[in-house]
Amino acid sequence: MVRTALISVLFSSFAVAALAKVPPSRPNVILMLSDDQGWGDVDYPEKLSPGNVYPGHPQLKTPSLRAMAEGGLKFNRMYAASSRCSPTRASFITGRGPRRNDVDNAYDGGMKNLELTVAELAKTQGYMTGHFGKWHLGDLDKAAERGGGEFAHCPGADGEWAPRGCQGTTGGQFYSAPWHHGYDRSFVTPQAVPTFEPMRRDPAGPLPSEGNFHGGHYFTGHEESVDIDSPDLAGDDSAIVIRETIRLIDDAVAAKRPFLAVVWFHTPHVPVRLHQKTLDIFYSAAEQAQIDDRAKTLYSQLTAMDHEIGRLRAHLRSIGIEGETLLSFTSDNGAGPSQSRGTATPGTPLWDNATGGLRGRKGALWEGGVRVPGLIEWPGHIAPGETDTAMITHDYLPTLMDIWGLEMPDARPLDGESMTEVIFGDRSTRRAGRIEFEHCGDPSPERGADEPEDCDSAGRGRGGGLTKVGGGRSIIDDSYKLITNSHGRTWELYDLIEDPREAAAVATSANIASKPQEIQRIFASLREELTTWFEVEAAASRDGADYDTRIASAERVEILGDKDDDTVPDDLSAAGRNTPAGRAELVVERQFATLEEDLKVDSDGAAATYDESHPPSGASIAAGTVVHSYLFHYNPTAATKLEGARITFDDEILGVSVGLRTLPGSDFLAFANPNFGGAGERRTSVAAGDDSWKILEDRRTIVIDLKGGGVNAGGHEDADQLRIVTKAALQRVDLGDG
Repeated sequence: MVRTALISVLFSSFAVAALAKVPPSRPNVILMLSDDQGWGDVDYPEKLSPGNVYPGHPQLKTPSLRAMAEGGLKFNRMYAASSRCSPTRASFITGRGPRRNDVDNAYDGGMKNLELTVAELAKTQGYMTGHFGKWHLGDLDKAAERGGGEFAHCPGADGEWAPRGCQGTTGGQFYSAPWHHGYDRSFVTPQAVPTFEPMRRDPAGPLPSEGNFHGGHYFTGHEESVDIDSPDLAGDDSAIVIRETIRLIDDAVAAKRPFLAVVWFHTPHVPVRLHQKTLDIFYSAAEQAQIDDRAKTLYSQLTAMDHEIGRLRAHLRSIGIEGETLLSFTSDNGAGPSQSRGTATPGTPLWDNATGGLRGRKGALWEGGVRVPGLIEWPGHIAPGETDTAMITHDYLPTLMDIWGLEMPDARPLDGESMTEVIFGDRSTRRAGRIEFEHCGDPSPERGADEPEDCDSAGRGRGGGLTKVGGGRSIIDDSYKLITNSHGRTWELYDLIEDPREAAAVATSANIASKPQEIQRIFASLREELTTWFEVEAAASRDGADYDTRIASAERVEILGDKDDDTVPDDLSAAGRNTPAGRAELVVERQFATLEEDLKVDSDGAAATYDESHPPSGASIAAGTVVHSYLFHYNPTAATKLEGARITFDDEILGVSVGLRTLPGSDFLAFANPNFGGAGERRTSVAAGDDSWKILEDRRTIVIDLKGGGVNAGGHEDADQLRIVTKAALQRVDLGDG
């Protein structure tokens, strides 16, 4: 863990000079991510390889990021987990490669309920948590169109979203929101919105509700979104995101709690819009005259985002917590469409500067598609400097766990590594393992002999039909990179130290037999490890092998939402439920959910029988408890009667909720936005004859009997439901212990 690692290096002269003491175990944490910002889209120098330095963008101004680079640690080889948006974001908050959590492409799936996120872990450490800006890991409203409202998410010729019908789809295909994954506060969009006046189609036009709505809402919670005409959504989008971040910070400081803020900017993803005020402040008239309109638009928004990062850093200083706050910055993938047209210096395409001369762009596994800016700052605890050690977005979670002194509460594998030794100690420390990448989208129209079919679905939700097959894979170690853009039909090996721009392959699958033995060994080793990771290790994770429902056994009960069935019923009302009559179901809802307030339940986990003669007396589960939740529900008819549904959990039962007295109050533990129906449709009455549940002496087993066939005042058959809450293996630390 970090304390052991740091103590071991404190005796080195470097560490003694850099650090006055072992860093606190629960710093405030702000994790920032830009959208489509290339490795070269910064104005500070970065090292391509030893002796080969990119001096920084010749025209773009990012003074705040430069200040972070000078005051903190700069990663010259920072990698996004994917060359596309959503897979990187999935890795960012889970510490697991996108292949494991089945998020292959941009908006091609939602974050699963059984994934464990950095926010859920942070809450067990007493943190107040928030997610701000873009989400892109699931729909936020089942009723909304995928792009949000009037426009679907598909770019038109001018980089703006095209009108409805351009391949847009309805939302809710994979409803999964930040508030389901450990975030106390959300101010998020499901996908991209314009970088300036994010609600308006014409940024200078009338109110969005007056026929000028661009599409795409900001959501703050379950079925809660900000009024599209609200002045809170006017102006620069990065300023909106930082404003909400600062509100969380101030509230956490007032509550004397550490905070985790995950800040995902929309800049510079299309639609990117001119921010003339920023341009006029930071760029002289002579400088503006040297660049075309496309470059002006891009620079104005990147500089505006940088300015807001500066405002955030200044706020931390103004309230005196900069020394208590770890701040990081990176991008979700390489340079994107906003840099695809226009020129910077005469004759130089925006692409060239955005990538820093690296090969490839967003959507490619070449360095230009996955190598991104990487900065970490923690005044007084992280010594200024740089490192050539590779870091990737799924290193954030294990690094924070190391700082927190926290072990994973289950056996699920992580792909990220703790970078604490590099951050706080020896900057030359190398990774223990290699880094694997994948991209769905083989340019060839035909599938190779060994090309998997799971990438075929990468086009779902974008017009239907097979839009992609197979794709690319690559693997990187300290020096070498093996890459295929055809899922194994052909391979190329590059030396990233001697050739960081990937101009000439050291070997290919066509000529490897003629290469020196050492090159042949490296080629074979990388290929074998990459194949094993994808086809064995990650494939097992993808099939659910890592997920533990914490259910030891279940008799006469169908389990939903587990590793073999990630579906969760949309409609649990009596009128709308699609559960077969007479079948009992147990939905695996939330895991590792930290209760912010006392939770009222009907019975605690004491061994007892609860029926007509022994009604529950009421109880509560204390705030701060970390729980797993399950919803038992049953679709009875007059001819059905459930007897002896028996469930044994791995963990202690803390409480059971039934009926209107307690069930609605625990619905925040539900997943996938189910419709529970009206008041009369939710009842399991223990004073109605045969209904009962019994908790056995082991306090992990519950036996449920339901009579069925009852009809409520609304004329609907009983929709019997119980929420069962168990104790998680990981519990929240005492806020006063450190």
